[in-house]
Amino acid sequence: MRIEQPLTKAFAKDQEFESYLSLLNASLHEIEQTLYKDLEEKYPTIHIIGAARSGTTLLTQIIFTYLKVGYINNLIAAFWKAPLFGIQLSKKLLGQAYQSSFTSFFGRTNNVYEPHEFTYFWNYHLAYPDLQQKTAEHEKNINWEMLKKVLLNMTNVFECPILFKSVLLGFHSSRLFQYLPKTCYIYIKRNYIDNAISLLKYREKMLGSIDSWVSIKPRQYEWLKDEDIYTQVVGQVLFLEHEYLEQLKTIPYTNKLFVKYDEVCNKPEKVLIQVKKMIEGQGFSCEADIASATPFTSAESSKLTDPALISMLENAYSRLTSKYPYLDSYIIGEAGVSK
Repeated sequence: MRIEQPLTKAFAKDQEFESYLSLLNASLHEIEQTLYKDLEEKYPTIHIIGAARSGTTLLTQIIFTYLKVGYINNLIAAFWKAPLFGIQLSKKLLGQAYQSSFTSFFGRTNNVYEPHEFTYFWNYHLAYPDLQQKTAEHEKNINWEMLKKVLLNMTNVFECPILFKSVLLGFHSSRLFQYLPKTCYIYIKRNYIDNAISLLKYREKMLGSIDSWVSIKPRQYEWLKDEDIYTQVVGQVLFLEHEYLEQLKTIPYTNKLFVKYDEVCNKPEKVLIQVKKMIEGQGFSCEADIASATPFTSAESSKLTDPALISMLENAYSRLTSKYPYLDSYIIGEAGVSK
């Protein structure tokens, strides 16, 4: 059973509607099992990974707008235990050609065409009742063969690669690649100050207080939650970065891409060319409309923030990286990630 946080009114879910969706998924799940085919990996799945509030939503919106890939929209997401039904409905009712509004409310979107994290799907298949990282032993609880079958059948219905925003899968990137060697990963990194400030704002909007933890939790959450709020949000960013990047170390460079948030905003066409090249490296000719991509205004929070807050975040960074030197900020360059 998924464990939910108490949310403010703006984020709270309609529990009656959620109950209907649960019943619908339970009913369709049994039928969907009979529809799955034994397939070879023809199309890659593409997973966007990054710390909470690092720009994963915007990157997702840019990629599916300008490249011909499938993605999980808000309609498909309602069918987390029966995604083939969701994809077929979406293709029939909505079509596949859509240009994003490039807007979201702390990663959440309202328009039915816009992307969704598909969290219930990943909770279910990765055996996560919440958003907290598990130990390496947890991978024994995951039915990798079933997840492989579901993903292959999803790409088969789309007839093209599928793009996911995969915060939980980021803890298991290496293992999935063993089952699906065409899998591609795009890791996005944002300036840790801006990232931490955005997390503080997210806490206030989503939970009504900056004192409560929000979103994905690295394994170090058990002691981070007792630290001051500045150490919490900086630690959340740094430990997630470290955990995700450790997973990506074993992935060949042909199947992974590292991008910076500012680059995504300022030079989306450059990022799109890199993504297209990576997809085509897996043997799929990817249609694109890259020339029409235009720059975005990046949300550089620190430029409008009280210097005292920035100082507190910088001090938290210094304390954490002094105690855990491996957390020192990663540099993303042409060759990938280095320190």
